[in-house]
Amino acid sequence: MRVVLVEPRSTTANVYSKLPMPLLGPVYLGTILKNQGHDVQIYKEDIYAPDYSKIEADLIGISILTSTANRGYEIARLFPKEKVIIGGVHASLLPEEASKFARQVVVGEAEGVISDIVGGRITDAIVRGKPVENLDSLPYPDFSLIKGYRLPAFMSPISTSRGCPFDCSFCSVTKVFGRKYRFRSTENIKHELKGTRAKNIFFCDDNFTSYPKRTRELLNFLASGPTRPWACQVRCDVAKDESLLALMAKAGCAVACIGFESINHKTLKAYDKKQTIEEIIHAIRSFHKKKIKIHGMFVLGGDDDDDKTVWETVRFALKHKIDTLQMSILTPFPGTRVQQELEKENRIFNKDWSLYDGQHIVFTPKLLSARVLQANVLEAYAKFYSLYHSFALLAKLHFRNALFRLMGYKIIREWLRHNRSMRWLAQEGG
Repeated sequence: MRVVLVEPRSTTANVYSKLPMPLLGPVYLGTILKNQGHDVQIYKEDIYAPDYSKIEADLIGISILTSTANRGYEIARLFPKEKVIIGGVHASLLPEEASKFARQVVVGEAEGVISDIVGGRITDAIVRGKPVENLDSLPYPDFSLIKGYRLPAFMSPISTSRGCPFDCSFCSVTKVFGRKYRFRSTENIKHELKGTRAKNIFFCDDNFTSYPKRTRELLNFLASGPTRPWACQVRCDVAKDESLLALMAKAGCAVACIGFESINHKTLKAYDKKQTIEEIIHAIRSFHKKKIKIHGMFVLGGDDDDDKTVWETVRFALKHKIDTLQMSILTPFPGTRVQQELEKENRIFNKDWSLYDGQHIVFTPKLLSARVLQANVLEAYAKFYSLYHSFALLAKLHFRNALFRLMGYKIIREWLRHNRSMRWLAQEGG
């Protein structure tokens, strides 16, 4: 059977469109089907957008995030409904909506059901996928299936676990992957790493160090041979384990992406983040002492945030020399506690899914208007990713940080070019 899997393009002017790293879901599914003898092609539109009128396929699978849902539905309309299957995070959260555009919608993890769907053994309109308990049973993802993807890649994603026991109020991860951690064995990960020729690795687990014993085994392997740079996502509490942090540095960790979320202690409590500002500062200092760069991630717009919070955040980032900064605007993703609370209070004024990318505000904050928050975030971004700071880093020979500041500067200018009118705010009247 000829199967085409599609990852719709990102919204305009964001880091995901500039550093296009494929979602692993479609690649896992494509690899499973290829291994069973199907003819599989994967299109990630940020890398290569095909002429859909020329595609001949028996089945079209589309994986959507909330921000790419509109584009995914647009693609689905180009094909007969009986050929289309839709999955991914957004489809898992709103399956009835997605079912308007597809013969079947997969909710949750699809690896265990995809073969039966393609083979016609499961015909339900909404298919409930089951969590993959033994992650070692999954094949190593075959990235050569992605049209236009250059191998070896500059950076390749590797997943070593699924699930997260934390329940941050704004996060949809646990709605899809559950709150129980599931891990691949160290041996299984080692084999994938040995076969990966990418210059850099991104461990895309939501919390790479969640099981320290397993993490140490993997780090010892990484440190045992020639190291290559890698990045991961962690919580700031990993900095409390000095020996683990030292091993991460020895094993080649170049960048830690850390969800600090806020420097407003009231907001941290509201997000149910279970960390303090003191712990955030300790984490920054500890990672920097080990020469590990920090991508600091913050979420702005909580009920205790005002316009000062935005500027306090960017000043905090500059003061503590956070290497790269991500200031997402609080987004009421379907199914999250934030969405439910804002919906109950009738504060969500725009449900255009393409705006649900963390860069557009779609609800009315409590302590300032939506327009003021949007404008302040953009101005704060412009301050952090200014040409001044870029060239100052360049003068100090901090080439990587200078490059990313310049990239951020370019992305912000492009974003403003596309969004200068802030038309979506008209519905709030702010």
